[in-house]
Amino acid sequence: MKKELLVLDIETTGLNLHTDYILELGIVKLDLDTGEITPLFDQLFKHPELKAKHRKAWIFENGYMHIDEVRNAKPLSFYTDEIQNLLTPFKGRVTAWNREFDSSFLEKNGFDLGAPVSCPMKESASFFKIQGPFGFKWPKAQEAWDLLFPETPKLEKHRGLDDSKMEASIIFELVKRGVYKL
Repeated sequence: MKKELLVLDIETTGLNLHTDYILELGIVKLDLDTGEITPLFDQLFKHPELKAKHRKAWIFENGYMHIDEVRNAKPLSFYTDEIQNLLTPFKGRVTAWNREFDSSFLEKNGFDLGAPVSCPMKESASFFKIQGPFGFKWPKAQEAWDLLFPETPKLEKHRGLDDSKMEASIIFELVKRGVYKL
């Protein structure tokens, strides 16, 4: 049986699960034997309660996404069945670089990811050994990429599909090195 994992990435209006909204979701399938990454989902969303205050969201303010891209998008609820149909066969095998963040937003919106798997970002802190104020910090995806693939420059785009591909490559490398175990 093939060992596969879903790697997903969301972009949001902010960090607060209760007051912020998912704006984008990218999902890829990662083959843990070969490293093959297959894009499965890439979509922008407009939350029905998106307000003018969200124009100041970090994702817009830093130029990674333009408000006009979201303005004409359908709501996340429009894609509920499609997304859950992708997640269901992989329940208990769904992760993200900061798994708790992404999964909490998705679960709040009614999605079932199955049993949680360990977070690759947290699991790799002692491997990367990036000093933080209280010891080794959780590495950002960009930091992990730069340390794992110094000969292959890549910038984290803060876009769902592109980031999920980047994170899947990082996760595969960590699996190969025995750092990230499922």
